[in-house]
Amino acid sequence: MKPRIIFLFVTFSFLTSCNFNQFYKDRESDKADGEKIPQKFYWEVRYGGNQDDIFKLFGEKFFNVTSKEKLAELLHTVEQIGPVQEYNLSHWETMVVKGSNPKSEYLFEYDVKRGTETTKETFSLQKDKSGDIKIVGYRVNQDLLNK
Repeated sequence: MKPRIIFLFVTFSFLTSCNFNQFYKDRESDKADGEKIPQKFYWEVRYGGNQDDIFKLFGEKFFNVTSKEKLAELLHTVEQIGPVQEYNLSHWETMVVKGSNPKSEYLFEYDVKRGTETTKETFSLQKDKSGDIKIVGYRVNQDLLNK
């Protein structure tokens, strides 16, 4: 009887301590979900004009590192390069974990034509606790050597 109780206890402990997760990498459906956010960002930059609508696309993790004033300054500086004329997705990655430790991360890189210049803009996104995908990183690179 005693070995059976020990066996049941060990089995129960093992099952309750396990994490059951499913990993999905670079699925088209995840790409489509995440890509909506940079597309909305570029729509707001081109046609919206309301900075608060742009700020709503950024997550709490972004604002823990960068203030809204710094983001506004960055957007103003990037706008000085030129207005967005077109943007093309050049690279993307997604990683979604479903299960006991869920997590969703997205990376999108765009070649952006701004006036006569081209920038490479990178968005890092994560799904927050409420299930909304938010920008947690935004980087703009411009090749100044080929001017």
